[in-house]
Amino acid sequence: MKKLIAFALASILTLGLTACGGGASSTGSSAAASTAASASTAASAADSTDASATSGESATPTLDAIKEKGTFTLMTATGFPPFEYLGADGQPAGVDIDVGQLVADELGVEYEVLDMDFGLLIEALKSGKGDMIGAGMTVTDERAQQVDFTVTYATAGQVLLLPADSTITSAEELKSGDCTVTVQANTTGDIYVQDTLGISSPLQFKNAVECAAALAAGKADAAVIDSVAANTIVKNYEGELKVLDEMVTEENYALAIAKGQEDLVEFVNQVIEKNIENGTIDKLLEEHTALSSEG
Repeated sequence: MKKLIAFALASILTLGLTACGGGASSTGSSAAASTAASASTAASAADSTDASATSGESATPTLDAIKEKGTFTLMTATGFPPFEYLGADGQPAGVDIDVGQLVADELGVEYEVLDMDFGLLIEALKSGKGDMIGAGMTVTDERAQQVDFTVTYATAGQVLLLPADSTITSAEELKSGDCTVTVQANTTGDIYVQDTLGISSPLQFKNAVECAAALAAGKADAAVIDSVAANTIVKNYEGELKVLDEMVTEENYALAIAKGQEDLVEFVNQVIEKNIENGTIDKLLEEHTALSSEG
């Protein structure tokens, strides 16, 4: 799922279409077919618009409902700095929290944050308890079957967090089964440890902060957590913990929205893209990395 050493804000992926060349007559036929297809598509779009206007249906039903409600609700799982953590006032703070605020501001509505266990987020979204998940969530095929993801706003991967005096130099060493490994439950780190390393019963905690605390207390030999969180957390354990340079997975982070809400996905994509381009998300990462490392 999540975190820093090789953290980089992701570029928005653009799909390029390429075609193999043919003869002159083939090219002419393709152009004619393309023109006909474009005309057909335009006609269909016009018919669809007319039908919507006639039936009184809105092209942005989800956005309309949020505006009518007057509140945009983000669901998160604190304990994953700098993306989400409890601030000095005891309230959720972090990159994802601020991105949610950007969306609410663009919508012109109030903003609220619901903090819960990471493993409950997707079901809570599907049941309508909130409008979006912002929890440093990694895009996976399995999750994409349950929710729709926005464009990627950050990339990271899983790394090993270790006691400072550990002699472990690679994740491969954990396959022996002689080490106790801790993970954040229901994350890609948890999946990696069980499926790739073959450790069927890792020591599970509800967030990365608790994994680090268990490691520092001598309850585990290693933690597999996201790189951004690992490199932020280790600053709070100066001289006690370290992060290996090895990135054992590469992952994309995105926000999650319930299926069937394409208008909200498109709207949030626009907000993310604008704030990547103007440098706002970069600044949020820097600010919250510093804030969540204090003390």
